[in-house]
Amino acid sequence: MKKLTSALLLLIVVTFSSMGFSPNDDYTNESISKLSGVYLEGKLDFENPVMVDVDKDGDFDALKFDDGNVSYYKNMGTNENPSFVLEDKNYETYSRTFFVDPKMPYPMFFADKDGDGDMDMFVVKDKEYNKQQQKFEYKVSNAENSMDLSTGTLITIILVLVIVLLVLAILR
Repeated sequence: MKKLTSALLLLIVVTFSSMGFSPNDDYTNESISKLSGVYLEGKLDFENPVMVDVDKDGDFDALKFDDGNVSYYKNMGTNENPSFVLEDKNYETYSRTFFVDPKMPYPMFFADKDGDGDMDMFVVKDKEYNKQQQKFEYKVSNAENSMDLSTGTLITIILVLVIVLLVLAILR
């Protein structure tokens, strides 16, 4: 499964071939890392959400991908203290042609990193416990959306890549 996850991330990077890691503008790996703890620890009852400001109110909402369905959880709180409420259990659907459900391999945040008005992807790859500070620290990587794609298009591309990788894994 580790190889499958690594291959997925590699395919995502290849897909966004002209991605750059530009200087700090709006969100950074560090700011997403700090927010990750607030959003991912005990706030949602599912793993690996896709965090994006669906309702454009300035805070991250959560999307859950499960069994061909996308559920939308509205953040009723703030970025610093989120509180999620299931807003739409059938927010979107996607084709599921396999007997295996493609799950998100990591939690993801979509936010504007470079101030160009489009959503860039931040992937929360790992979590380590810092004994000195007695808290978890999240390792975040990002990818610049230099193709002016909407968040919905990016999520579709990611799902297609997950499906392709699952097919390759099944055929092996």
